[in-house]
Amino acid sequence: MITDLFYVPAISCQHCVNAITKAVSALPGVQRVVVDLSDKSVRIDHDQQVAVDDLICAINDAGYDEVTVLV
Repeated sequence: MITDLFYVPAISCQHCVNAITKAVSALPGVQRVVVDLSDKSVRIDHDQQVAVDDLICAINDAGYDEVTVLV
């Protein structure tokens, strides 16, 4: 399993948490999504076949255009 961490500055409320969690969880191979309101981060545990670009697209599709991959 791989874990990727993203910064999404537009995260501001529980609706944001729910929207991102739902969109990313729908991707095959995603095991866990944790959205943290306090630091505006999204932690995603996923199988190796899931591309980072697909994760970013899912967050974008949920309505959050600015996404930064954190190392």
